[in-house]
Amino acid sequence: MSAVQPPVMARHTTDTALTSRDTGADTADLLVREMVAQQMRTTTTAIYRYITYVSLWVLLLCSGTFAAVQVWALRGYLPTELPAPAAWSLPVALQVLVLAAELILLSSAVTRSNGVQATAGAVMAIGYGAEITAHLHEGGRDLLTVTFVVMSALLALCWTLLALALRAGITDADAIALQQRTRTAPSAPAPQPEFEPELTAPLSPEPEFDEPEPEFVQEAVPENWYTPAHPLPDTADTAVDTADTADAPAPGVQLSDVEMDAVVHMIVTETDPPRSYREMETRYRELGYVGGAGRLRESWHRVTQPTAV
Repeated sequence: MSAVQPPVMARHTTDTALTSRDTGADTADLLVREMVAQQMRTTTTAIYRYITYVSLWVLLLCSGTFAAVQVWALRGYLPTELPAPAAWSLPVALQVLVLAAELILLSSAVTRSNGVQATAGAVMAIGYGAEITAHLHEGGRDLLTVTFVVMSALLALCWTLLALALRAGITDADAIALQQRTRTAPSAPAPQPEFEPELTAPLSPEPEFDEPEPEFVQEAVPENWYTPAHPLPDTADTAVDTADTADAPAPGVQLSDVEMDAVVHMIVTETDPPRSYREMETRYRELGYVGGAGRLRESWHRVTQPTAV
C-alpha cells in the first residue's frame, strides 16, 4: 500500500494544481458577483415582504381611524335640519366607498387586473376628492381643515403606491420563478408517431454501373497466340536483363502499337494466372510507360483476343 500511495497523492496534487490554474480571475469574479446578487435578492425580498406587510396594516389602521374622524367632520358640515339617520348615513356611505375602493385596488394588484385596478383607483380618487372639496368649501381656514386635506391626499397616495409596489413585486417574482422552472425543467420528449412505422430492411445503395472488365481468354492452341514483332525476354529473366535488352521499349516515351503490344503481353503473362486488365493497367503505369487509355485497351484486346491466323 505504501508503494501505491505516493503516485495517488502526486496525481491528486497535480489535479488540484490544474484546477486552480484553470479557474481564472474571470471565474472568481463571476462567483463573487453571483454571491452578491443572491444576497441582494434575499435582502430585497425580505425588505419587500416585511415592509409591505407593515405598510398594509399601518394604512388599514390609519384609514380606519381617519374614516371615523372624517365621518364626524362631514356630519358637522351638513345642515342641522336633516334627521339623524340621513345626516350620518351620507358620511358613513362615503367612507365605506373609499375603504372598499382601497381594498379592491390592493386586491386587483395581486390579480393584476388592469380594468378592476383602474376602476378602483378612480372610485378612490372620487371619494377623497369629495372629502377634500367638502373640507375646503365648508371648513374654516384653520389647522384642522389643512390636516384633513393633507391626510386625505397622503392616504390616497400611499394606497396607490402600495398597490403598484405589490403588483411590481408579484410580476418580478413570477418572472424569476418562471426562469428557474425553465432552467431546471427536463427537455420535452420527442413526439411519438401515431402509427409505428413498419420495420423494413435498409435499402442497399444502388450499384454503380462501371464498364465491364474484359475477360482474359487463354488460347488453347499456341499457334494462334499473338507473337510481337520484337519479343521480350522470358519472364524468368531479371529486371536488369530486361533493361539491358536493346530492343525493349523504353518507359516514358511514346510507344508504337507493336511496342505497346509487346509491353502489354509481357505484363499480362508474367504472373500465373495472367493479370486482369485493371492489374495490367496499374502495372503499366508503375513501370513508367505512357499511352492513352483508349490505345491501351485496344492493345489489350489485340494481345488477349487475337484473331485466328
